[in-house]
Amino acid sequence: MDKLAQTLLKKYGIRLVRAETIEYGVWEENFSVWSDRGRLFVKRFWRESRLKKPEQMIRGLELGEWMRERGFPVPSLVRGKQGEWLVEADGTFVQVNEWIDGRSFHPGELPQREAHRMGELLGKFHRSFAAEFVPSRSPYHSPGEAIAKCNRLLQQFEAEQSDSDFPSVAAEVLREQIALLQELPADIGWRLPAPTLGGVCFGSYWVEQLLFKPDGQVAALVDWTDGAGEIGHWIGDIVTGLHLSALDEGGIRAFCSGYQAEHPLPPTEWQAAAAMLCYGHLADTNFLEGWLNRSYRDLAHWERISEAWQRRVPERFRRWQEIEAMLMGL
Repeated sequence: MDKLAQTLLKKYGIRLVRAETIEYGVWEENFSVWSDRGRLFVKRFWRESRLKKPEQMIRGLELGEWMRERGFPVPSLVRGKQGEWLVEADGTFVQVNEWIDGRSFHPGELPQREAHRMGELLGKFHRSFAAEFVPSRSPYHSPGEAIAKCNRLLQQFEAEQSDSDFPSVAAEVLREQIALLQELPADIGWRLPAPTLGGVCFGSYWVEQLLFKPDGQVAALVDWTDGAGEIGHWIGDIVTGLHLSALDEGGIRAFCSGYQAEHPLPPTEWQAAAAMLCYGHLADTNFLEGWLNRSYRDLAHWERISEAWQRRVPERFRRWQEIEAMLMGL
């Protein structure tokens, strides 16, 4: 914590009293900090790809401030001594925000009440901006492409010598995916509906970015640095939230009904959402390469949340018809 204390004093004029690490975030370190300015939330970014593009992170922070001024539950940003949105220190970037009390949930843990509020917030975010034309395209891999990729990863996970149980979990899910993909027609990706409506998107909206009040309301949206503000399909944001939050069928219904109440979409868009969620992720490898490359700073944390993601994939595919009917009936 000495380097963090030095950075806060030198770059912000903040004197650290004590700090605790927060077990959230797979690409950065998060801290609860007690200081001479009260309690603060501090994030230290170390991922190389992010450090090369600080303008993307700053755009997200600017958007967060814009939304906070319009009543969204976004914590205020503490600027550096020179007015910086982010400060650079020891080859990393540091971000400081006010502290907001609230409960956090890992993927697979979110109750339906909170899932509904999470969907509402995303719907409110999308309708805060004008609709934009976004070219429609097929977002799906073919079964053949997906099988080849899954087989390659399966061989790598089967060859892993590790004390972790995660390679066996990954191999189990990959075998399930391959078996299901082998039963599908080669041209299924071209016959599935694709999203057509869009505008400003969040980019990476999932459960670990939100804090909740005791009554289930959203207390704070705490991460605005991963593609926020780019133009895309609204359904892409929705499917990302459902998948990365590892919501079960009840959670999917709650999230999407909350979204629909704030930003109604036609049934055709929800049909595309079902296809992307149920087939799209079956025909993907869902970040498994990151484990093999040791891309994550806290690998044990990533293993826990990733297992929740991976196990939902074949389950959702088998329930595709029911999920599609439920979403189209919103």
